[in-house]
Amino acid sequence: MKKITWILLFSLTAVVAENNYSTSSNWLIETNSTQEQFKKIQKQFRGFDMAMVEVGQRFNTFSFAIQDKNYALAEYQFDKIKKAIENGIERRPARKANSKTMFLDTHYKRMKEALAKKDEKMIKKVYEETKNVCNACHVAERVPFIKVIDPEHRWQPIK
Repeated sequence: MKKITWILLFSLTAVVAENNYSTSSNWLIETNSTQEQFKKIQKQFRGFDMAMVEVGQRFNTFSFAIQDKNYALAEYQFDKIKKAIENGIERRPARKANSKTMFLDTHYKRMKEALAKKDEKMIKKVYEETKNVCNACHVAERVPFIKVIDPEHRWQPIK
């Protein structure tokens, strides 16, 4: 049994070495030039898709905050959604027109107003509009298969 373990370990080591697989945690520090480091960092940030991952996570908490009538948390998450979209635009300027026209310069302000008034009916109405605006933007950006719906489960243990 010991022999088999050593053979497997040796074989795995040979495969890893042969494939130039790095086991280093210093993948960025060990990069030769600053320009190459920035390219690697940019690659890790990716594009608008990663901004939308953050938006989705924050939308989950935002939605449950509205259900819980925790409007301070809802407003906090909505502000962070705005920031995530703005950061996404910086990485992918081609997404700017629809993001600004459909959300940042228009709908964002409606939701902020509703949350400030703490008017439950208005908040619920604008929340429904928010989902529709998001879905319309997805259609405009040629990703109509991404549909925003009410989340069923909390992703974070906060209320």
